[in-house]
Amino acid sequence: MSLRPVPFRDLLLRMKHEVEASDAIFDLPVRKWWVPDSAYDFSAMHFGRKASTPVGPAAGPHTQLAQNIVLSWLGGARIIELKTVQVNDELEIPRPCIHAPNVGLNVEWSQELKIDQSVREYAKAAFLIEILKQTQCFGRFPSNEGLETVFDTSVGYDLAGIKSGSVTGFLNDLRSGAHLFDELRGELDGELAVYRDTELSDTISDCVTLSTFHGCPADEIEAITRYLIEELGFNAIVKLNPTLLGFDRVRELLVDRLGYTRYQLKREAFEADLKYEDALGILTNLRTVAEDRGSIVGAKFTNTLVVANDESVFPTQSDPYMYVSGPPLHVISMNLMQMVREDVGFDFPVSFSAGIDARNFPDAVACGMVPITTCTDLLRKGGYGRLPAYLKALAREMDKLGVTSREAYVLAATGQASEAFAEAFLDMAGRNASREQLDRIAATSSNNLPVVAGGIAGDAGLSAEKFKTQFGRVAGRFNGRQFVPTLEENPRYQAAANSKAPRMVDSELALYDCLNCDICIAVCPNDAFFSYDVAPGDGVAEEHQLAFVDDFCNECSNCEIFCPENGAPFKVKERVFATRSGFEESTFDGFWYDGNKMFGRVEGILIREDGDVEGTVGERLRRVRETIYESSRPNPVKPEGVGQ
Repeated sequence: MSLRPVPFRDLLLRMKHEVEASDAIFDLPVRKWWVPDSAYDFSAMHFGRKASTPVGPAAGPHTQLAQNIVLSWLGGARIIELKTVQVNDELEIPRPCIHAPNVGLNVEWSQELKIDQSVREYAKAAFLIEILKQTQCFGRFPSNEGLETVFDTSVGYDLAGIKSGSVTGFLNDLRSGAHLFDELRGELDGELAVYRDTELSDTISDCVTLSTFHGCPADEIEAITRYLIEELGFNAIVKLNPTLLGFDRVRELLVDRLGYTRYQLKREAFEADLKYEDALGILTNLRTVAEDRGSIVGAKFTNTLVVANDESVFPTQSDPYMYVSGPPLHVISMNLMQMVREDVGFDFPVSFSAGIDARNFPDAVACGMVPITTCTDLLRKGGYGRLPAYLKALAREMDKLGVTSREAYVLAATGQASEAFAEAFLDMAGRNASREQLDRIAATSSNNLPVVAGGIAGDAGLSAEKFKTQFGRVAGRFNGRQFVPTLEENPRYQAAANSKAPRMVDSELALYDCLNCDICIAVCPNDAFFSYDVAPGDGVAEEHQLAFVDDFCNECSNCEIFCPENGAPFKVKERVFATRSGFEESTFDGFWYDGNKMFGRVEGILIREDGDVEGTVGERLRRVRETIYESSRPNPVKPEGVGQ
């Protein structure tokens, strides 16, 4: 089974109808959206672009299809890391590929779409989000505040692949995407014509996060980043691997401190990977390269942690490794992040993704990192609807300090503003801050620290904005000195707190009339599942039923992990197709409706509405048409090429 993108027109039509009829978009109810609150300024600058929040989905399963990206945005994500793209776009991904009942495990590592499909999905997502911004989410938002959004693309895995015509072309399309938007505008007719003239920036993304294979040589990592900066004109982030901490330190944290004895570290994987001193050298060298080109280079902490594959989890994985994320990776990656920031000799942009959730998000923000992205937590119950809790938690911590902006929160989080100011001033001015300047900082209320610090910098002949950025980075590093050492002793990250499996009941999952808990809807990273109402009868007892869109399902098995009954929803539940090509290419039972005729495959037999529809087969076909496709609820899918 493979993912099949749905036409742009169909996605927009669904959004418009669904929010009007159900107060939801892509099955996420309005009550679970993050609605910006003017009382708080969570905004951050990301490589010269303003984002209204510092949170977003990590490059992964939640950022591959346009509807996934929109769902993240509705949850409050404003810096969105797009799924990693590489030259090999015909991967055979093992199934299952995700296992995240507590700790996250995966064997899924780059796009499952063709490169040209990926760039169109990202353009579609950017267009849809811009429509949401300019309509204030179809009138559901009180104002146009808090909507600024930045896309951060991701590529891998070696220099030859990134220099290839297909990947370089992909990056150039993101830098200058007007032609993609023009193609999408051409799909908008009828009631959607009003969105044809939506104002769009030609640039979808001008920042690239480089993800390389474990074992990629230092000189190649540097050469790739130089190419991205010097030849293509991007800002760049180098994603670092947790192996940089070294085998012994990682083992100490993972096994001795946190108790994760079930994961087998492989010393050879560490020995083959980038060495710590080389990573520091890369960052130092690239800083000069970026400054010479008027670009910026930063680091991301971190990639997932490589361990020996567990065949009981991923039985079809041919590679000897699997990759760990979630709680244990948070402790490891935060330690590496702090260590690199202390040792590199200068402050630089830092982004982070490792075990982030609502509880540790405020501390990660206090460390001055932008963006702070998440993946494993979004695979749990609640899915995209978990994101608003991150920003609510940050607001509570800001309230405690009496600050209203993220910028002030970073400066005041641990009461070290004066010390951070002194170091930042020395870094930029080349001289010590005066006693008068330090006294002014010490006497300033937490909420006014950014403004006062910027004023002092301006009076000293420095750029106020650059100084505030540097001040925040230094303060974030100081804050990390307090937060990071406590993590390895925190019970919430230890194995004992992260070994409980999701609740199960002793019953078999059925085509109809399961527990109808709707967990599968929320935990699916691709928005494949949806609910519908049916008139009971003909062997169906409950009104509320579940089905899924085959085109959006890649058999990752996350729904199976969290389903409380025995069985896999993506194997058992009613399957509908969003595209004719999907129906014709599939061998699975399911249904496709072209707006006039109903087509089905039941027990391998192809049927059509004007054919033999008697008995059980006929009842299923009629039920699917009358409920899933023609109910009063907005259509969950709209077949390609069919107008409304």
